[in-house]
Amino acid sequence: MANGTLIYGLVFLCLGFLTLRELTQTEATPNERPAMKLSQFSGPSLKILYCISCGYRQVFEEYSHRLRARYPQLSIEGENFPAHPVRRYLASAFGILKIGLIILIVSGSNPFPAFNLETPGFWTWAIENKVYSCLMLFFISNAIETQLLSTGAFEISLNDMPVWSKLESGKVPRYQELVNILESNMKLSYQL
Repeated sequence: MANGTLIYGLVFLCLGFLTLRELTQTEATPNERPAMKLSQFSGPSLKILYCISCGYRQVFEEYSHRLRARYPQLSIEGENFPAHPVRRYLASAFGILKIGLIILIVSGSNPFPAFNLETPGFWTWAIENKVYSCLMLFFISNAIETQLLSTGAFEISLNDMPVWSKLESGKVPRYQELVNILESNMKLSYQL
């Protein structure tokens, strides 16, 4: 039993270290701009920031495929619209808590006597039904993490100028709406 506890402890320490490393990594500041590609100098660039958890990646892929066929000179980029940092940290905390609870349940540990507390009935049930409780914990916590990371964004910028915001308008533009927006903005930029 002591050998199994040692293994679980080492696994928990490794996961804790990896999580701490992930939380403390520095991110690029918004003022830093990536190196410009040669294709960005040849024509207009369209950037779409979308919410992956809302399923907007498929919409981006469809729109970018159709727009590349219609406007071959248009450089199209897409990436995930990041959630607010507090929500990202909360989602990370839920992930850490989830892994810790699963390790405690699988190992059959009871942390409550260490705090001079009586063991609650739900913990006894979780220890007796390890597979079911771990699966339930995994799926419920994943749903909470996904909800925390969901932004609902579909933000479109043409040459770094915002032309559409789902967060402001409340809807994703239809393809024809997007084409009309691009046509009017590209005509305006060529006239200047």
